[in-house]
Amino acid sequence: MSSLALRSATRLTRLVTKQRSFIRPILLNTRTVCRASSTLSKQDVLDSDGLLQFTTLHEMNHYASIAFKDNPLFGTYKEPEQEENVVKDQVKVKGEFEWMTYGEYGEKVARCRTVLKDIAGIKEHSKIGIISNNRWEWAALASAAYSLNSAIVPMYETQLTKDWTYIVNDSECSALFCSTEDIFVKVVKEVLPNTPSVGSTFCFNLPAGEPHSLKTAMDHAEGKETDIILPTPEDLAGLIYTSGTTGKPKGVELTHDNFVSNVYAVRTMADDPRDFIRSSDRSLAFLPWAHSYGQTCELWCAVSHGGSMGICRGVPMILEDLALVQPTVLFAVPTLYKKVYDGVQNLIGSSSPAKQKLMRAALDMGRKHKETDGSLGFIDGLKYKVLDSLVTSKIRGRFGGNLRHGFVAGAACPKEIIDFMDNIGIPICEGYGLTETSPIIAINAPYPGKRKAGSVGKSVGGVNAVIINPDTQQPVGPGVEGEICCHGRNVMRGYYRNPEATAEVISVAPDGKSRLDLVLTPLSHVRMSSFHTGDLGTIDEDGFIAVTGRLKEQYKLENGKYVTPTPIEESISMSRFVSQVVVCGANRPHNVALIVPDWVAIRSALNIADDATEEDLVNNKEVRGLIDEEILLNTYKLKKYEVPKNWAFVAPFTAANNMLTPKMSIRRKIVIKHYEDIISNMYGDDFASGAYDGGHKEEKVAA
Repeated sequence: MSSLALRSATRLTRLVTKQRSFIRPILLNTRTVCRASSTLSKQDVLDSDGLLQFTTLHEMNHYASIAFKDNPLFGTYKEPEQEENVVKDQVKVKGEFEWMTYGEYGEKVARCRTVLKDIAGIKEHSKIGIISNNRWEWAALASAAYSLNSAIVPMYETQLTKDWTYIVNDSECSALFCSTEDIFVKVVKEVLPNTPSVGSTFCFNLPAGEPHSLKTAMDHAEGKETDIILPTPEDLAGLIYTSGTTGKPKGVELTHDNFVSNVYAVRTMADDPRDFIRSSDRSLAFLPWAHSYGQTCELWCAVSHGGSMGICRGVPMILEDLALVQPTVLFAVPTLYKKVYDGVQNLIGSSSPAKQKLMRAALDMGRKHKETDGSLGFIDGLKYKVLDSLVTSKIRGRFGGNLRHGFVAGAACPKEIIDFMDNIGIPICEGYGLTETSPIIAINAPYPGKRKAGSVGKSVGGVNAVIINPDTQQPVGPGVEGEICCHGRNVMRGYYRNPEATAEVISVAPDGKSRLDLVLTPLSHVRMSSFHTGDLGTIDEDGFIAVTGRLKEQYKLENGKYVTPTPIEESISMSRFVSQVVVCGANRPHNVALIVPDWVAIRSALNIADDATEEDLVNNKEVRGLIDEEILLNTYKLKKYEVPKNWAFVAPFTAANNMLTPKMSIRRKIVIKHYEDIISNMYGDDFASGAYDGGHKEEKVAA
């Protein structure tokens, strides 16, 4: 062993002795952990089943770069080189995705570690802010931070500068990394003057040679070796700030063990832990890694299994990127699958009778194929092959053609969408969780007995879910609605510097141990933290969880009947003519709805001329009659008092107008507050009730 390697190994030994109060059996032995990194082999970091073994995100990233050295990891789109004399109306040549291997990623992480420590001045337990969409630099900086026992504070490009300023100050970030030059300029002008903790700022897109360019810093770091400061499982890995729909954002403290336990839990959902997420799997990453869903479920689950992901250029380019990347798995929110569903329904609605019959027959045969697990008779089997070739394979082609299964979370996905995806041959696994639970509490898996449409699946390994009566705080039986609570190693450490908010959602677990008690066992420190999700739901006799709404969103009508708006909104949004909807009615005689229409579908269905403006359509009798019929058609299963008696068209809810969170959830209270005059008008009174949460009325004179 060289003197350099010996000094490095000696230092690592001191760090391990100082920082690790216990060693889990799953860890490599002390001698292996303390070796110089260059001596680790693939066999050292894989278990007998060929699965990566790790206890922290640092170990996961570092060991993955060794075990999967030659596997592709991140794909980034590269524009094609265009000829100077390209004809103006010539069809643009498509670019391609260029892939970085795990080995190359490991080298970039090492250089980023030097940038953080030697140039940015990052120390142990520092916080590193990242304002960026998904890109390899995001992951490399996160991994480098972990290797210095520092934590990342991810933020969204779409957030306001005041949000960045609040988060940077609350978390006390020492360094700040920005993706684009536009964001960098905003940060320099509007954020840095008000954030004294930030010592250095870098920009991903600035060209090499510029003083604040990450490229410049990485060039300076080339060839240098920076010692690793090993984190323990209980050390902080990240602060993820909530959307702040009910006040200032709260920083969710997630430890290495929170993330790692969730990644390991996913493996328990398959009889063969190598099958659910395979080393050959590829995804298209368009959900933000700044959110725990994208980060844990897509990024870290893929890295821990040697999978790869193409980094999507943005929502408008999803279809083109799907065709280029050809993913085998896809992590999405219901909106994506609903757009495909609506597209097919619109196509059926505008097609000839013969084509309509063909498409419906194909979807029906797809349903039979799924229900019989592919065991169709000779005649039906032949029909299935023909119809699949003519119809459903082309729909699958919209997803790239190679999708094994998809995942959906972030919002409730209507059962009709799940069934539709099944019928075209792409099983969708609906899951459930919150940022505070790292995030996975439950998930469906595409295996017999482990998936039930209309549910969000069973609890993942190591997570125990229970339904609690909100009034008595006692567990209820199968099928009885109550608040969903859970306990396990996935539950956050708490809200950063906010013990009052932490105490509101974390209580004593059913085993009697509070979240502050650390119980030393031969395996690990076991934190039994019982987290109150604030969601309403049920658990059936088979253990499948169904989410029925939000506890705080439930309200009373004037007649005293309780209403949970989410199922009503899901029903109405199943119309292909409705893009978004919010239902309200707290302390009112009945419900009303704010509807964002799909004008393209409406124009097509009613053969409305292109020169008719949207203002004309809003008061068009045919249009209003169509929406009336759709509401009745899609809410027939609801109770009579739940169905809105009036509705109004409104503009789309977007992140730009602050009505959508970065993960595309509707900010219900902001929407209702913004449209309180329209709501007031629907009730025919002179003021709007803002008491959405069922509390006191907030009166405002309508314009």
